[in-house]
Amino acid sequence: MGRKQRLIFFGLILAGVALIAAAGVIGRTNPPDQALRTPGVEALIPMRGSEVLQQQRVGIDLEPGFIVKSFSISPDARCARPVEVIDFVTLTDGLQQYFYQPDEGKPVAALAPDDNCVKIEIENLQRPGELHTVEWAFTVN
Repeated sequence: MGRKQRLIFFGLILAGVALIAAAGVIGRTNPPDQALRTPGVEALIPMRGSEVLQQQRVGIDLEPGFIVKSFSISPDARCARPVEVIDFVTLTDGLQQYFYQPDEGKPVAALAPDDNCVKIEIENLQRPGELHTVEWAFTVN
């Protein structure tokens, strides 16, 4: 292998190391949503800070062994005026996904324009009575 080829090879290796290091730094500057660190929570639907339509379904994806005990939606970003919708929440069996779909005749017929907040209390079936609260806000356009 000639000197020029060795320099090109060495340059490619350095570029690869630099890309891996950059990916690590970028990954640390954008930590996962704090709610996803709550025991039992796999995903929020829609995600915190998302922009959605007024008829967007709202929900949470839980790990097996967790259930939803309370589910409310507020027409503001601070969950100041919650409307309890737990009686209208559907569960997707086997996936542990709980969803509320706004519609006529339901407590929340459509999500409020601008900011909305969801507050859900979940319980670990292995530790009855131990509740965790998950809150997040999103925008409706």
